[in-house]
Amino acid sequence: MLTLHIISTMVWLGSVAAYIPIAVYVLTNQDAEMVQSTIQIMSLVINFIVVPMAFASLLTGVALSLGTRWGLFRHYWVLFKLILTVIAVLILVAYTQELNEMASIASTIEISILQDREHIAHTIGGLLVLIVATVLSVYKPKGMTRYGWRKQMDIKGKSDFTPYSIPRWTKMTGVGAIVLFLVFVVLIFLRMLMD
Repeated sequence: MLTLHIISTMVWLGSVAAYIPIAVYVLTNQDAEMVQSTIQIMSLVINFIVVPMAFASLLTGVALSLGTRWGLFRHYWVLFKLILTVIAVLILVAYTQELNEMASIASTIEISILQDREHIAHTIGGLLVLIVATVLSVYKPKGMTRYGWRKQMDIKGKSDFTPYSIPRWTKMTGVGAIVLFLVFVVLIFLRMLMD
C-alpha cells in the first residue's frame, strides 16, 4: 500500500508540474487553433492522468493511515495531509468540469475565453499543496490530536499522564492557513468589485 501511495502521489505531483508549461503556453500563445488544440490536450491529461492519480493518492493514503500506527486522526500531520488532499481533489474535480466544458466547445469560442488565468492558478496551487503534503509525509512533525492522545493514554494507562497540548507548529500552520484564506477571500471580493 505504501508503494502504491508513493507512486500515485508522485505521478500526481509530476503530472501537475508538467501541466504548468502547458498552461503557460495557452496563456501566452496567440494562435487560436493551437490554443484550442492545447485546451483539448489539457482536458485529456486532467481526465486520464491527474484526476485518477489524485483519487488513487487519496484512497491509498487513507488505507495506509488506517493500517499503520499513524492512524487517520491521531497525528496532526496526517490530519493536515488528509484535509489538504481532500480540498485539492475537490478543487481539481471542479476545475476538471470547467476544463471539459471549455474543451468541448473550444473550436467555437474566442481565444481570450480559452486563455483563462485559472489554468495556471489551479496548477500552481495544486503543486504547492502536493509539495506540502510530501514534506509532511517525509518529516512527520510531532504532535498528536486529542483523539490520538486519548488513544495513547488508553493504551499506556493513566499512570503515564502528560497533559495534552497543541504543538506550536500546528498553531502557526493554522494561523497561516486562516490568513491565506482571508487574503484569498479579499482578492475574490476585489475581483468581483472590479467586474
